[in-house]
Amino acid sequence: MRSLIPEYTNKDSMCTMCIQAKDKQKFIRFKVKRTLKPFELVHSDVCSPFSTPTFGGNEHFILFVDDYTRFTFVWMLRDQKSETCTTTYKSFQARVTTVAYQIRTFQCDNGQREYDNKTFRSVLTASGTTYEAFPPYSHHTKGVAERMIRTITEKAQAMTIDPHAPIQFWGEAFNTAVCLHHRSPNEGLKKRDDRNGYKAPYETSYETLHAFGKPTGNNISYKAPIHHLRQFGCYVSKLIPKAQRQSKFSPRSTPCMIVGHTHD
Repeated sequence: MRSLIPEYTNKDSMCTMCIQAKDKQKFIRFKVKRTLKPFELVHSDVCSPFSTPTFGGNEHFILFVDDYTRFTFVWMLRDQKSETCTTTYKSFQARVTTVAYQIRTFQCDNGQREYDNKTFRSVLTASGTTYEAFPPYSHHTKGVAERMIRTITEKAQAMTIDPHAPIQFWGEAFNTAVCLHHRSPNEGLKKRDDRNGYKAPYETSYETLHAFGKPTGNNISYKAPIHHLRQFGCYVSKLIPKAQRQSKFSPRSTPCMIVGHTHD
């Protein structure tokens, strides 16, 4: 009896229908050598809009992460327009220049609104910074920025949940989370395999950045001050100046809550 199914003769050819129906993205992961100097490479990303804006009307935030120290800068944004992101980058660039560093390479995604536009690219070109963009829909390739967003977001979320703070304070929570991140031990700074055998002499991003290229010794410390830190959302009493009190029997203070610290 003859079979009605045609015999498949060419066993070496590919079935294109199966490829189209079953194709999956393959993540190719490999270790990348990290830089050995602050701000030789900066990772950046913009987080998508939040449903509730801050009291200042901000719905986004942008991160700049130094590859060497993992020191992170965060700015709140009202929108993702090229003018807004370019102005924010200029502020970040000015802070880096103030501490006598230069941004050599800038890595980001391929977002045309934020980075891949004439306005932003011209600023990078004027300062001699190399622009490196990742392909679209490839979040795994920009793991430093994506992971930092997750780390900061989880810390900020925990800080707002614990004191039952209004969601509009998420911007202040993000700034506080970054401040605490700089002062917390970072396991990645001690790894040797991605630094050609070099190990950072400090455990925190704050110390690694501020002590780079400076003398070290028993009497020299670059640790960040932590004596002023308080729990986010805890009770604080704000003194009312005598000239602003309505009468002698008016309250001398106003109950408030802590929503941040003086980071510098």
